Amino acid sequence: MISRKVFDGQRGLILSIAVASLFVNLLVLTAPLYMLQLYSRVMTSGSIPTLIALSVGAVIALIFYFLFDVIRHRLANRLGTRLEASLGGAVLGGLVEDTISRDAVGAQPMRDLQDLRGFVSGPFFMALLDAPWSLVLVGLIFFIHPVLGVVATVGIAVLFCLGVLNDRFGRAPNRSANDAGQRANRTAEEILRNADIVRSMGKTPSMIDRWQTSAFSSMLFASTAADRMSVFGSLAKFIRTAMQMAILGAGVWLVLQDQMTGGLMMATSILLGRAAAPVEQSITGWRALLSVRQSVQRLNDLLGRQQMREDQLELPEPLGHLSVEDATVILPDQQNAVVFGVNFELLPGASLGIIGPSGAGKTTLARALVGLQPLSRGYIRLDDSALTDWPPDQIGRYIGFLPQRVELFNGTVAENIAMMDAEAAPSAIVEAAKRAEVHDLILSLPKGYNTQVGTLGERLSAGQRQRIGLARAFFGDRRLIVLDEPNANLDPEGEEALARAVTYATARGAVVIVVTHRMSILRRVTHAAVMEKGRMVRFGPARDILDAAAKPLAQQSSGDDKVTILRRPDRAETPSPTFSSQRSGGKP
Repeated sequence: MISRKVFDGQRGLILSIAVASLFVNLLVLTAPLYMLQLYSRVMTSGSIPTLIALSVGAVIALIFYFLFDVIRHRLANRLGTRLEASLGGAVLGGLVEDTISRDAVGAQPMRDLQDLRGFVSGPFFMALLDAPWSLVLVGLIFFIHPVLGVVATVGIAVLFCLGVLNDRFGRAPNRSANDAGQRANRTAEEILRNADIVRSMGKTPSMIDRWQTSAFSSMLFASTAADRMSVFGSLAKFIRTAMQMAILGAGVWLVLQDQMTGGLMMATSILLGRAAAPVEQSITGWRALLSVRQSVQRLNDLLGRQQMREDQLELPEPLGHLSVEDATVILPDQQNAVVFGVNFELLPGASLGIIGPSGAGKTTLARALVGLQPLSRGYIRLDDSALTDWPPDQIGRYIGFLPQRVELFNGTVAENIAMMDAEAAPSAIVEAAKRAEVHDLILSLPKGYNTQVGTLGERLSAGQRQRIGLARAFFGDRRLIVLDEPNANLDPEGEEALARAVTYATARGAVVIVVTHRMSILRRVTHAAVMEKGRMVRFGPARDILDAAAKPLAQQSSGDDKVTILRRPDRAETPSPTFSSQRSGGKP
């Protein structure tokens, strides 16, 4: 396993930028050398041809300076573009995984990537590239005269100390400001996502107050950081001006002592200004560096969690034999298992209805069955291979899922059924709609399959969104279809269409699992299960579970926590699944 970092694969481009910076900083010496030659050669000799030759040479050098500086900026722009282009997919994929497995962080890492691209394309990045060359220029000043070198070294050292103090005092409030700003942005996104209920129930002022708590914290910390950095920025300007005056004063004294010429004095002043400029810019723009450093850290953390695995071998096309072995889910922030010790097995063409009270673990189990919720213990196998053994892109082609909250993409009905797959065949889209019994409903829309559903499907009713989500779950050659509360927003006609769709899918050999609070769906499935407090307390033929549900649960339970298995009358008893490290899926 190899953890990916932000700047992995960009070494060649970064080296090219460094080489261009080398030539830029060498050609910066054009101005002081030109000044030195004017004082030492032209003014002493009065030679006009020498002046013309020096001026032509200086212009040529400046042209090369211009070209290398343009090349450097273009390379930096390419670096920013390549970073966003190469990491964008990985960052978005990591966000998808994080949203599933941990607390959602919103789109902040995507904004971090954009901020990083803007940073490497901006002037502050160039100042950082030029900063190391300040030492070379100070060395040249030492070569001109040690006294001037000492003055320059003291000035640069003071500027460097200001930079360290700026980082020391500005890092904490800047980080707090960014964290509070992210919280404020997430709160604003939540308010806008639930704008209808906020407005209808008159909670806009209270929600604004909630947002302002984080927003004002961000402003307060940002103001504190800005005040501190402005002080250090002003000090940097003061120190640089004082350095220029000190170097000129020392230079005049040395000229009066006949230890150097006026040309050397002016050249030294230019060199010091060039040496101090990137250091001063680094201090005044330090806040940008702090922000982008946090962005890089967040991106590295995200990419580190998304470890790069070797390509998994594609397995043969599954038939749909589903087996669940001791499936247990314990969430990080909870001590008790949400799902505990669930065992059952379904052959291709079987269907299962899962019922139980709220909080029984039905939705968590449904998410685990499609690979969205990692198991703390046990296995979920499709054709004897654990879900984790399949390449995600491959197994995803054979799994259909309808979550409790159906949200559509901003596009047409057809695009949503095909999950925005531009290569999906129109005939396959229509076939999926017919399987889900929503073809006629779609044709009744203003533009049929080309009807725009709006953001999150807001232009459709909840029932219409649910039925289109059902068609999406049936799209393609699905072997395992898991529907979580598919009839929550359906009318009786919609429920009957759902039942026919389930029957049609099982007739094609798919395994269909329906999580529901309504007992009516159990009359149309082959098996049923009852969940209580994370445990599957009953599993068996649907008609037996319906009969058992009509009696007090206490009379049907043996008094312990074991699952009661009611066998199908037309199938021989199968032995309980045994666990072995030789089975696919790794060690138990």
